[in-house]
Amino acid sequence: MTVSRNLRRPAAAVAALAAATALLAACSSSDDDSASATSASAPASASATVAVAGLDNGQAQVIVRKAVDGDTTVAELSTVLDTSTPGAAEALNAFSKAANEAGYTPDAYTVKSVKADGENKAVAVTAIKSPHAPEPVDLNLAMVKQDGEWKLAGASVTTLTSMMPQH
Repeated sequence: MTVSRNLRRPAAAVAALAAATALLAACSSSDDDSASATSASAPASASATVAVAGLDNGQAQVIVRKAVDGDTTVAELSTVLDTSTPGAAEALNAFSKAANEAGYTPDAYTVKSVKADGENKAVAVTAIKSPHAPEPVDLNLAMVKQDGEWKLAGASVTTLTSMMPQH
């Protein structure tokens, strides 16, 4: 079991690097339909007009960066992540460690805007700067308010981890 676990970490790092490269290749062309699907397409003025009570860009920034920090433990993720889906914290933790090793450290994630997406739900439009591309790529990360606290939603874990190739 230990050997298997020790092999998974380097494999996860390689997978994250490959996923990041694939994501950037797909998003590098403005003519590519898949790039526009992952990019925020709403004008900035529309995003700014939909206020979210208790959540602004700065607060969302803290949540996102703590969630994608490879040094954040699985237990600590419960403060910034909706952990109601079994395995969400572990999946995000594995993604974060591999992504950090590939150069996608927490400072690569910058929340540009936050907009309401229903009751106790929001979307944080987050620019992700790649160490392998000149321009950041925008990604919509879902947020949810639980027990009075804003957290990264389980859907965001799926969004982030889907960038890693499946084996």
